[in-house]
Amino acid sequence: MNFLNNKAKNIVTEMIIATLPKIKVVGGVCRYNFRCQYNTVHDAINDKQDKLAMCFYFDDDCPTIHFVNVNKKGKHIDNTLGNWATTYDYYLIRYINKNSFFQIDEIFLAYRRELQRKLPFWVRSLSDCRF
Repeated sequence: MNFLNNKAKNIVTEMIIATLPKIKVVGGVCRYNFRCQYNTVHDAINDKQDKLAMCFYFDDDCPTIHFVNVNKKGKHIDNTLGNWATTYDYYLIRYINKNSFFQIDEIFLAYRRELQRKLPFWVRSLSDCRF
């Protein structure tokens, strides 16, 4: 059901803006696929990075969970969207340390479930938003 998708998006958007810090992200390699979590892990291992950043960006006003690399100097690099990264605002959810890189899917899904639980029951029941 998607009767309350807009309500769900608005609730999550307000939560993001009110509670998460905005971060600057620069464009890196452009893969423009829907596997940002795998792109970041792959690049982090190859570049010997110690952590990744799980964040949100807004795609057509819809909050989207996304993963970006963090280089040794702490610079956030989007190796999925490449130069398109400059067109979005990013909000940091958390950092993921290298000992958890291969649990990236579990971390992603657990956070999605947590977001769903934060929605009121009636919104959750009448919405099919999956951020």
